[in-house]
Amino acid sequence: MMKRSALIFSALVVFVAGTASTGGTIEAASCGTTLASYAGVPARSNLVNPDESCGGRATYGLQYQCVEYVRRFYHLVKGIETREGMMGKRWNGNANTFFRTAADKGLDAFENGGSVRPRPEDILTFQGGSYGHVAIVTAVAEDHIEFVEQNFSRTGAGRLAYNPLTNKVENRKAGGETFIVEGWLRPQSDRNASPKGPVEAVSNR
Repeated sequence: MMKRSALIFSALVVFVAGTASTGGTIEAASCGTTLASYAGVPARSNLVNPDESCGGRATYGLQYQCVEYVRRFYHLVKGIETREGMMGKRWNGNANTFFRTAADKGLDAFENGGSVRPRPEDILTFQGGSYGHVAIVTAVAEDHIEFVEQNFSRTGAGRLAYNPLTNKVENRKAGGETFIVEGWLRPQSDRNASPKGPVEAVSNR
């Protein structure tokens, strides 16, 4: 997300409901601290100033918002051009625009509860708050999915229940507000690619 409501974050005492906990009390990390890493791409903390960018604008947009992580991940891991000034405005905008503008980004959009299962490296999209949220799927199990993210949880990782019979990922609650899982996005270039497992286990710090 590009920005988020401060009210939501005031309710995040330890970690957001639905996210993975590493155990014990987790203090808010300072700006730019690595919270988790997936496929060699670190997710960093912006929780000292969640409504803005604690790191200012850089190569992939406002650091360290959720959109900045997704753009950085897709450029470094998927080879898709997402850098500032290099791709027009296709990858700009708040997280809540990503699902409906997927085709402009060269992505296929699959609705939550539809016929296509999520895969590792898909972009998970949420509607909620003022700006929505996006994350990168890291694992799909028979009863849950896992993902890595910025600017939402204090661990940089999340987990939500998943029903393979309905192909439905549960919505996420945070600070008394519900974030609705719209679905997941995948590069059009991956249409004929075989499903693969996690690139690596998500590491913390």
